[in-house]
Amino acid sequence: MGDDATRAADGRLIDAVERIGDAGRAMLREAAKREGLSLTQAQLLLRVTTPSAGPQSTGSFARWLEVSAPTVSDAASALVRKGLLEAVPGMTGSGRSSWVPTTAGREAAERLHTWRDPLTSALAACAPEERAVALRVLLEAVASLHRTGRITVARTCLTCRFFQLDRPGDASGDWCGLLAAPLAPADLRVDCPEHQPAAAHR
Repeated sequence: MGDDATRAADGRLIDAVERIGDAGRAMLREAAKREGLSLTQAQLLLRVTTPSAGPQSTGSFARWLEVSAPTVSDAASALVRKGLLEAVPGMTGSGRSSWVPTTAGREAAERLHTWRDPLTSALAACAPEERAVALRVLLEAVASLHRTGRITVARTCLTCRFFQLDRPGDASGDWCGLLAAPLAPADLRVDCPEHQPAAAHR
């Protein structure tokens, strides 16, 4: 494929990702509206209730959501007033309070998760192998954006020090050094709780 054709194809791929991102934000905004939440409040509540997130401070959530700490603080305060979050001191080991969901907050987060349903249905039309290739392509893009500072936090396999492009021995393929196990294309993680940043990204 020539350079012009490659640039055109890349442009169409970027346009498609942007279109999906716009649709995703609109669907999440609508789900948030049904819960009486702003988009940022919904994003924070979903992040707080993600099992892999663990206890985090305001600053940690701000870096993940790519917003300012005051924005997160305002959203968290609103969620506390609504009875969906509570502040627990000392959980992060820094002496600062972290945000944890209440029972009502977890129930609201479960309802918010339905914003993904239309996308899940759309992806079902593609073969598992096609979805795995798409995942790898997007994770490569995330890793590149993380290297250049465009994405602050990336807890993906491809940005982790345990990730190896070739497994030990003669076999080839992705390998997780922490699990000491091969990684199938569909097993690559977007948000790994055991992630440790690589010294030099690939």
